[in-house]
Order: sequence, then C-alpha cells, then structure tokens
Amino acid sequence: MVVSEISNGSEVKIYASVGGHNIVLLTEAIFGVAAGLLVKPMEYFGKYMQFLEPSSVQIRNKRDGRVYKFMSTTITPVKTRYGNFHLIRCSSQLEPENSRRAERFSIEKLGVFSINGNTTALKNCIIHDISLRGLSIIIDNDTKVKPGDRLDITFRYGETLHNYEVNTIVVRNFMVKDMPAVGCSIANMNVDFVSLVTAKRNEKNAPQLDSIQETNLNPAISKEQQIQEVEEDLAKQLVPEKPNPQRIIASRPLDPANLEHVSREKTLREIKKEERMAKEARSIENLLDLKDM
Repeated sequence: MVVSEISNGSEVKIYASVGGHNIVLLTEAIFGVAAGLLVKPMEYFGKYMQFLEPSSVQIRNKRDGRVYKFMSTTITPVKTRYGNFHLIRCSSQLEPENSRRAERFSIEKLGVFSINGNTTALKNCIIHDISLRGLSIIIDNDTKVKPGDRLDITFRYGETLHNYEVNTIVVRNFMVKDMPAVGCSIANMNVDFVSLVTAKRNEKNAPQLDSIQETNLNPAISKEQQIQEVEEDLAKQLVPEKPNPQRIIASRPLDPANLEHVSREKTLREIKKEERMAKEARSIENLLDLKDM
C-alpha cells in the first residue's frame, strides 16, 4: 500500500520535534492524490507546521483497521480552492504494524489444559491473550511445561459461554507480573477460535473508527472530480511558473535600486568610492590639459 491509498477519515498521528520539544500532532486523512495524502490542516501556536525532513507518522487506516507506521519524506502546507490543508509525502511502501507480529487481544478467562495428552491430570490456567497465531496462558508455580510440549486448552467465553478447544505447542516461557506464563502457537486452527479473534478485533477497532466521519470537500461533485481539482491546484504550487523575459528586475526584485518607493542614505564605502572616482576624473582632465599645451 502507498500513502495515497489511505482511506478518508483515517486517524493520523505525527511525531515531531519543534525547538527541541517533542510533540504529537493529530489530524485526519481526507483523500490521496498523486503527490501523497491530503490531510486536515495542522497548526502549532497559530502557525501552519512544515516538516521538510523525514518525520515519524502513524495512521490507523479506516478501511482495514490496521495501523501503519512509516517515515514521511515531507509534510508541507498546501493551498487549494477548498482551503488550506497539509500534504504528506512518502516514497516507500506502507507495511502494517502487525504484519510480522499478530495483533493480540486480552481476555483474562479461566481455563484448563492437559500436557502431552494426559487428560487424567488437568491443570488450571488463565487465558492471558489470544491472536490468530496463538495464545498465552498463566499457569501455577507448580506446573512445569517446556517449549515443545503439546497443550490442549479449553475455556469458555462470551455471553453464551461458548466452549473453545484449542490444540497448541509451547514455544516460550515468560513471566506476567511475577507469575509464570507460556506462549503457545496453534497446532490445529478451528473456525470457532478464528471467529473469536475476529470478534475481538472488531470490538476494539469499530467504535474508534466509526466515530470519525469522512470529509467531503464538495458534495455537489464526485470524489474523483474533487481529487482532480485538488491535483490541479497542487500542480500550480509544485511546478513554479516560468519567469517572464520582459521583466527586467525579475533577477533582483528586492534590490533597492529597483524599488522606487525605497530611499536610503549612501554608505561610507559608496561615498569614498564616488570621491575616488571623482579624483581620478580630475587627474585625467589635468593630463589632457597638459597634452594640449
């Protein structure tokens, strides 16, 4: 995914440093254009922000609920026919934050498990969190498990106390608040468990994402036409106009000699230069008079 494909209404956080102070700027995505992502304008003490160096950006995409973290190349204010906005540019592809690590959801429910198929000695546990790749459980201090052990875990969850059975393999041991815990990968994925993880993801993301309304700059025309008009406005700013060859003062528009309304006193250097040139002129005139004699 490229930055211009971020959905309208997505949350945008920009982590930056201004004057040695770390700040977090919050804004919302409007829509993507050819140059990058157009977002709502950001101000800091009444001034539009501009970041010409790479900045850390975090976006929760409204379409898929995933969080994308990346470094923008520039973040600059732009002016369009619909008002002032900011444009975020990024040259690299955006990868979701949880593309390598599955998103985990805490449930904290009691359960039981057996070790290596020994169903005659069931152990109590607490289901700490779950994900599409596995789950972690908190066990008793007297229970000993090691990586490679097979754990068959059973627990109830939800309003109907649905019974979930998951076959797992221990991959690591760790501690949760001074209590022993183990992380397990799922050996045999089932539909019930996938549905539970999906429901937890929707429960976490839906309210936050639905609270942000999409921004429509001009309801009278289509979104595609709005994008085209904004791109036309941006093109005028990104591509400077060619200088007019008839303008004589275009090369030095701020030269005081070219500003009729600006008057100033001569500097000491200019006065001495004029005196020296006048002296040289008199010397030349004297030489010419001697030549005529």
